[in-house]
Amino acid sequence: MVWAITKGSLLNKLIILPLAFLLSGYMPFLIVPILLLGGCYLCYEGVEKIVEWFVPHKHAVIAAQETADPQELLKRESIKIKAAVRTDFILSIEIIVIALGAVMDQDLTIQIIVVGFVALLATVGVYGLVALLVRMDDGGIYLIERADEMKGFSKRCMEFIGETLVAALPKVIRLLAVVGTVAMLLVGGGMFVHNIEAVHHAFVFLPGLTADFTAGVVVGFIVFVPAHILSL
Repeated sequence: MVWAITKGSLLNKLIILPLAFLLSGYMPFLIVPILLLGGCYLCYEGVEKIVEWFVPHKHAVIAAQETADPQELLKRESIKIKAAVRTDFILSIEIIVIALGAVMDQDLTIQIIVVGFVALLATVGVYGLVALLVRMDDGGIYLIERADEMKGFSKRCMEFIGETLVAALPKVIRLLAVVGTVAMLLVGGGMFVHNIEAVHHAFVFLPGLTADFTAGVVVGFIVFVPAHILSL
């Protein structure tokens, strides 16, 4: 599943990179509106996650139910992959445009190298780390099996490390969900704080990241409430 999302993320970058350079070269006035639209989506997604923690949606309850049906499992996995790739697409737009803005005064070759490197790092670094984290239990099981070949203190240490890795995986998954939600709100809110002067002044009394997060929550609820009402 992580590999499928990674491939989707790479495809997103291949689509976004040339479009970003075309926009910066011929229609730079569209960059900020696109960033704000992407920010709205990220804020909405972040607030939706928060609401689901307190009031689980019907589809979330169904998804949480255990099933042994291979077709149902594949369907659920496909839905999760599509949602993750869609969110990655919006995040990729924000990351690439921000990176491009930092090197706008450089020649085109430098822009392509820097922005391309940032885009690749955003995919390989993030999803590579996620892949390592979600395989913690496999590493733990391996260490536990190796411990059977040892004795004494080494055996106990190896077993302890292996059991800790296996037990930590569910907590790490939950932590990743929280970190991902906070990141969406920070990035989405930051688009408004740093691109709309009125919003910047409204949250100027808060420290940088706190202002971005708060703006993200506010924008998220502004989008979420009418969207939720329309979906009823």
